[in-house]
Amino acid sequence: MNFTRNEFMESTHAEIYKMWMNHMKFNGWEIDEEKSDNENKSNKERRVYIDQISCL
Repeated sequence: MNFTRNEFMESTHAEIYKMWMNHMKFNGWEIDEEKSDNENKSNKERRVYIDQISCL
């Protein structure tokens, strides 16, 4: 990947998504849609509120 930190920080969400997809393609990684869907359904969402975070 050939971009500076500032270029990355100023990028839109869509541009970052495209960068990530290119990174995955370059490394030969694949997304297993079936597995990721099952993982998301089995994991329950846990909400954390800002007043529950002691360091803030």
